[in-house]
Amino acid sequence: METTLNSTTESAALNDNINLSANDFDKQLLNFVKDFCTPYERMRESLGHVRVAATVEKATQGKDLPLWPVDTNYVSMDGILSLYNLMYGQANRAQGQAPVNEDDLLMEMIFNPSILCGCFAWEKVRNIVHVNNKQLDSSLLDCSCASLAKLPQWAICFNTVEQNLLWNERPVAGVIFYRYFLSKQPSAITGTPFNTNNGLDGEPDATINNLSTIVIYHNGEMDIGPYIELNAPGSINSYLDNMANRLQASSDVIEMSADHSNEELQKMAMDSTQRSREIFTLLAYLFKNLDQLKNAKGDKVSFAPNPEPVKTKNGYRLFGGDNSRSYYLD
Repeated sequence: METTLNSTTESAALNDNINLSANDFDKQLLNFVKDFCTPYERMRESLGHVRVAATVEKATQGKDLPLWPVDTNYVSMDGILSLYNLMYGQANRAQGQAPVNEDDLLMEMIFNPSILCGCFAWEKVRNIVHVNNKQLDSSLLDCSCASLAKLPQWAICFNTVEQNLLWNERPVAGVIFYRYFLSKQPSAITGTPFNTNNGLDGEPDATINNLSTIVIYHNGEMDIGPYIELNAPGSINSYLDNMANRLQASSDVIEMSADHSNEELQKMAMDSTQRSREIFTLLAYLFKNLDQLKNAKGDKVSFAPNPEPVKTKNGYRLFGGDNSRSYYLD
């Protein structure tokens, strides 16, 4: 469940000081996300046009766009992958910079687009949620996997500086939750057919329909965190337990078995499950207590609606917030 791939893009906004304060994280998070996305500015602007076309221009240029759950998802991975390949993949290959090994291919075709999908969504809403450092009850995850589908905004970022969370044995400063919706069969990426019946009630069919996460380390790196398949049967707790079992049976574990005993592999799988459980418990706690959100002054607040396209002299534009906004839960 824990990827070994790490972003090669670091931000000067954060540092590797594990004593980074929660207040400093709030101040620097937007700079960090912008730093990560700067090489993809053309793509960010184009996705704004895609979003407009998918909502107010359906009868014109947006009519051929793939469907996705537009209320809960800023943009589908179809759009991310298409634009990424068009703007960067093809250009790199034309310059003789094609991936030279499997890790490079994963970085180009999966890792970077997945990170950008969450970053672009969060950059539009710019929320930061604080939960008091407490031992949250894992029974919060006895709900169905599908219950996590409808985020209050396109992406939700938690400030976890004081939560003592780890991922890949590294302290985590923040976690972004976002929808990972892929409607097209990604055979060009994996060569393997996917089931196309992963849609939820009221949403179109999907080949991949996950609630995904991005973990943010103290040194400014971003990494792919755990995910939940939203159409999976049973509870989130049972899903994570099943993931641990699948992890032990995966090819990665087989390759590692020469260096680790069965007991060590069992512990690694259980640790990964526990870290995932701690991360998703934060979101489940938020869902249960949305009516208890407060601002820094202690006044009750709620999440603002997602940005809507605005008609300007130059056509429709999609504007996000100018500044990040912090929310607090006891």
